[in-house]
Amino acid sequence: MITIDSDPKLNPINIGAFILNAMATYDYTEIDIESLFEAVRIEFNASYDVFVYTLDWLFIAGAIRLSEKGNITYEAN
Repeated sequence: MITIDSDPKLNPINIGAFILNAMATYDYTEIDIESLFEAVRIEFNASYDVFVYTLDWLFIAGAIRLSEKGNITYEAN
C-alpha cells in the first residue's frame, strides 16, 4: 500500500513515467510483464504490488493496454 510516508521514488506516477520513457526510448511497442517488472525492480527496488498499481494507473490513463499475447502494449497513438 502506498501512504503519505512512502518513498516518493516509489510513487506510481514516477514509476509510470520510467516505464513509458523506457518503452518510447527503446521503441518497444510491446513488452512482456516479467521483463518490464525486472527493469522496474532494478531501477526502483519496487515490490510487485507497487508495479501492479503502476500498471493499473497507466491502463486507466490510456497509456498502455494488455495485448492478446498477455504483453504490455504502449499506446502512444
